[in-house]
Amino acid sequence: MTAQGPSRLKWIAAIIIVGVMAVGAALLSANRFDAARAERIAAEESDEIVVDSIYSDRIEGQYDPDYDRTRYQDIARSFADDPIHIDEYRAFDVDDASLDAVRETVDDLDVPIYVAILSDSDLDDADGETDLLAARIARELPDEAATVLVVGEVSEGIGDRGAVRRLTDMPETDADDDASETALRYAQALTAVDVEDPAESYSRTIDDDGQPVIVNEDTARDPRELAYPIGGAVTGAIFGVIIGGGLGVGGVLVIRQLRKRNGHR
Repeated sequence: MTAQGPSRLKWIAAIIIVGVMAVGAALLSANRFDAARAERIAAEESDEIVVDSIYSDRIEGQYDPDYDRTRYQDIARSFADDPIHIDEYRAFDVDDASLDAVRETVDDLDVPIYVAILSDSDLDDADGETDLLAARIARELPDEAATVLVVGEVSEGIGDRGAVRRLTDMPETDADDDASETALRYAQALTAVDVEDPAESYSRTIDDDGQPVIVNEDTARDPRELAYPIGGAVTGAIFGVIIGGGLGVGGVLVIRQLRKRNGHR
């Protein structure tokens, strides 16, 4: 056998190692994808409730208006006694004089205005979207037409039911205003605008069927529809080429060095 024969065999072996590693890495990547997808499908099909945190079930509510309507129904029922609903957590952020002024402003309107001063958060069942909170409360009202104003901790939202009060310019508020003062400014602004028929006016809080508009859409795909991407296979193969190439070339160089030490070419 010529001197070139063993050398050629070394490089052929190196190429084989690279190929095996590339194919193996791609197959391993596909197998791990299939295992993860099967696990997700099994979790969705089971009746087991998995709670990652105390808020996880409420976060799901932002995508589903029917997830749990109890909170909104309770608020809507409270308006039968008082047009203002106040979360216990916000009771420190109101004053009686402003609340009385709000009640006087919304008293005896043909299309009522209800005010909910709520503690909103990115972890609540509307993802902290005050427009969505207002729309879901409005949905539960017994009135044929009404407006719901939600005063949150950092923003305000307006919900419609059977009528639209559209504010083109939001009231100016002061950083030092408490929640009841902010509610008063918005209530005064809402009473000053025309009441429009929702069929003839765009509403940002309800759709054409009168259902609350979901602000954040759930973009998660059904795991049954997931397919292993070609890019994943290519990435796995490239990873295998890199690892296999290093092993193959490294092996050839090591063998060559050993042969030199032993007096072989």
